[in-house]
Amino acid sequence: MDTIINNQQIQEKWFSLSVGEQISNIGSEVLRADKWKARGDMKRMRGFYITAVRFLRLSIIDPKNRAIAGELNLCIDELADYFIGNNTWQTTSETLKRYYNAFI
Repeated sequence: MDTIINNQQIQEKWFSLSVGEQISNIGSEVLRADKWKARGDMKRMRGFYITAVRFLRLSIIDPKNRAIAGELNLCIDELADYFIGNNTWQTTSETLKRYYNAFI
């Protein structure tokens, strides 16, 4: 299991954020990953992608987010498909920006 998810202090800080603030932080990481993907820097892309997924996992276990846990899991699946998979969902930089910028 990921140590960030098991860290009580990190959980408390993350859980104190509103859903919008959580998604905004996730979106910042996603958009950074996308920027580095476009530049061909897969190492930096991967780092920001991993942070986004970690934040999503924290949001999924946040009790206030029970109602949207399914959507958050789909976000993880879409990001994995886009950043490290075959992009069978045909996600684009623009679709990512539209989704995550709504929270920024």
